[in-house]
Amino acid sequence: MYQALYRKWRPRTFEEVVGQEPITTALKNEMLQGKPAHAYLLMGSRGTGKTTCAKLIAKAVNCLNPHDGSPCGECECCRGVDNGSLVDVVEIDAASNNGVDNIRDLREEAVFLPHVARYRVYIIDEAHMLSVGAVNALLKIMEEPPEHVIFILATTEVHKIPATIQSRCQRFDFKRIAPEVIRDRLLYIARQEGIDLSEEAAALIARIADGGMRDALSLLDLCWAHGSEISVQTVSEAAGLVGQDYLFEIATAAAAGDFTGAMEAMERLAGQAVEYDRLCSQLIGHYRNLLVAATAKHPEQLIVCLPQTLEQYKKQAASSSPAVLMDAIRTLQDTQSAMTRTTSRRAEMELALLKLSDRRLSRSPEALLARIEELEARLNRLLAEGVRLPSPESGGQEPAGSAEPVEQPSPAQVTFAGMEPSSRSAPEKASAAAEPMPEEQWQQILQRLGVINKMLAGALMGSHAYLRGQTVLVECGNPIFLEMMRSNDFTRQSLKRAIAEVTGARYGVGPYTAEKKPAAEEPSPLESLLKEAEGRGIPVTRE
Repeated sequence: MYQALYRKWRPRTFEEVVGQEPITTALKNEMLQGKPAHAYLLMGSRGTGKTTCAKLIAKAVNCLNPHDGSPCGECECCRGVDNGSLVDVVEIDAASNNGVDNIRDLREEAVFLPHVARYRVYIIDEAHMLSVGAVNALLKIMEEPPEHVIFILATTEVHKIPATIQSRCQRFDFKRIAPEVIRDRLLYIARQEGIDLSEEAAALIARIADGGMRDALSLLDLCWAHGSEISVQTVSEAAGLVGQDYLFEIATAAAAGDFTGAMEAMERLAGQAVEYDRLCSQLIGHYRNLLVAATAKHPEQLIVCLPQTLEQYKKQAASSSPAVLMDAIRTLQDTQSAMTRTTSRRAEMELALLKLSDRRLSRSPEALLARIEELEARLNRLLAEGVRLPSPESGGQEPAGSAEPVEQPSPAQVTFAGMEPSSRSAPEKASAAAEPMPEEQWQQILQRLGVINKMLAGALMGSHAYLRGQTVLVECGNPIFLEMMRSNDFTRQSLKRAIAEVTGARYGVGPYTAEKKPAAEEPSPLESLLKEAEGRGIPVTRE
């Protein structure tokens, strides 16, 4: 009978447990010294090794031939724990045996000495689901446990375990396993099983598993069912990462204010039997990925998707501010909650799409923040153009003749199309007075530029900016940027507008090219020979 990979490759010793070295080292030392605790509390997310370590503890304290604190895996007790035949090791699923009567039975059995092994070990899985009465009954025996009894509690929600229980246990927190650790383990198992697994596919499985080794092995098993050669495409198909272009379509329509287009996309999905609550959940995940792509420094580490899909996220995120994306997530979360209280899920989904398409209909703090940001951008643009606002002292009225003339651009601002003919042929080089623009401010400008001119924003990805007087000098290795700025007036005006809307000041724009330091002049061969002679004490006469 075929055995699943996560069962076949379950660690047999503490050394085989990967990603939890601090915990396994402490447990192994306790077993080696013969000083096991009377109660353990193992907590952490699923698939991180809690149950595995619980069984290793049960085997190690009863093993007849331990090796450096780890069980041998060959003796009668070790085999009995593995196949469940050892009556002195009892596994209890608290999800289905959470009543006070179950714990009372446990207390009555615990007072008896072990039949075969050295210790009676009770492994209580999902311990947070024990009832209040069961917890109180368990607490009584944990206060004064028999010397031959060890309790091991495993849980994914430690905050639900009463403090009175936690204080009587030795607690170990299992962390999510690092993706690179999971990747290396998958590649090792694949080699042993004869699976042709590429390194990129292993890395994608590791990211999808989200720190759980069991989930990673289960997904590897599923991919193996598709064929012995596992590629990134195989993993994406098995994990359901492909075929979600409709999410980009709906988000694009909503960002453009096209409620009809968003509705048409939803109607096509409804014809394909896609449930509205499922669509709402997927859109929440989609906008979350957009927010990560817009704000995170390394979004590829936080978004589980194909490389080409990540580029789509970055491109779509560039056209929206974080406030807009947060408002979309909040709106969809409220919709998801409302769907649980009504039978008309379609109406709720339609209202959500309407709010996503027109932020004026939303009264959430995030929507108001997005509208305020838009107003600030417009105000900064007006200030940059020289429009003067009325002061509070004037009661909203400016006295006649007090308007200041619009400041004309200085010669430093006349760049690109405004350059003098003699200087247009070569990019303007930054002098020593050029100072780097704060990176955070430049990123805000690029984010704003994504709303005004998406193509230019894409060309400026990875660029930096410098300030020299009233000119913003842009350092960009993309040749498309220079071509766009030289040949297209709309491109130049878009960049100036984005700068004005963020800074509130009017700047010229130009390319930045770092000055190259002149190479040091090499001394002549004769001069080198004379210096070497002088260094050795040989008299030298220079005429």
